[in-house]
Amino acid sequence: MRKTKNPCCLCVAATLATLVLALQPGIVMGDTLATQASYIFTSVDIPTSSGQFGFTALDDINDRGEIVGGFVAGPVGFLLDEKFNFTDIECPGAINSTAAKSINKRGEIAGFCFAGGRLHGFFRDKKGTYTLLDFPRATLTEAVGINDDGQVVGDFRDSSGRFHGFFWDNGLFLPFDVPVPDATDTAANGINNVGAIVGTYFDNNVSPEFPNGHLHGFLFDKGVFSTIDVPGASATLPMDINDHGQIVGVYGDSDSVPHSFLLEDGSFTTVEVPFPGVVFTDLEGINNRGQLVGRYLTTNPADVNNIFNHGLIATPLPGAVTAVSTAQLEVSPPTTVSRAPGNATTALRLALDGCPGSVPQPGTVTPAKLAGRWIFCAQAIVPK
Repeated sequence: MRKTKNPCCLCVAATLATLVLALQPGIVMGDTLATQASYIFTSVDIPTSSGQFGFTALDDINDRGEIVGGFVAGPVGFLLDEKFNFTDIECPGAINSTAAKSINKRGEIAGFCFAGGRLHGFFRDKKGTYTLLDFPRATLTEAVGINDDGQVVGDFRDSSGRFHGFFWDNGLFLPFDVPVPDATDTAANGINNVGAIVGTYFDNNVSPEFPNGHLHGFLFDKGVFSTIDVPGASATLPMDINDHGQIVGVYGDSDSVPHSFLLEDGSFTTVEVPFPGVVFTDLEGINNRGQLVGRYLTTNPADVNNIFNHGLIATPLPGAVTAVSTAQLEVSPPTTVSRAPGNATTALRLALDGCPGSVPQPGTVTPAKLAGRWIFCAQAIVPK
């Protein structure tokens, strides 16, 4: 039996009931675009089970510092606990296809996986028990966001091929669509503890450059939908929202070049990883401490057709205005990669302290065991 829900759940149920009874479009959110915010940036690279690097992506972080993520084009998702112990996340019966997308304070996880010939959403409780989420009569279901009450949002595809958002609570589904007149497909990406939901929708402004229409963000809060568009953007994709109303996501500029943003108090701030060779920063999650997670892509001199993906943690610097400090985990492939038995022995406070122990010299590789995996790290602070 699930725990008794806190009073905010009643607010969520009430607002979602309002959603289907009195849909009303809101206003455009945000009218300014600021420059780079100040963070401690930490790069996280975890080898795949076959020992390959450059495939790590982080998707969400809770207030305890637990992180979920996966390997780009990889077989399973993973959980890193607050001591950075590593656990595979894989749906029963899934075939190399589990994506762990979000985690709440109780360690419950939402995501999706391919099993039995179709794509299912899933809810994983803190004991590791999986519940597959399939919207009735849908051809596929993707669970993407979860709040501390275990309420899940995502999207599903109907028999005509159109996508709709959904809200799920302890076995009950509620579908919804953004009520803008020219909206087509809707997808929900994040939900906070007071029932605010963020996601995306396509409009019907189709062109050769945008055959599916233009992509806009939305916020559903207190019974009202509001459109979220970064000023001058060709596309806006909000991915997560915390209890303070801070929203993170990705946008394409006027030339369709991708960037990441933080929306706070009606103003957008661009967030870009300051490491060399970065071509794209992709923010996916935010917790109530303002920590951001996602991935960043870098060029690959050895193969220009393939781009490396690295996990990212960004911790805000209190009171900072323009200075940027970074803590980077520089990964060097080992000669062998073993899936060592036992639990991790080293707790890495990556976003706060960088590597454990003394700071190594540039180029030095310091191994630290994770549960069944190895991570190699070196710390660099900019500016010194």
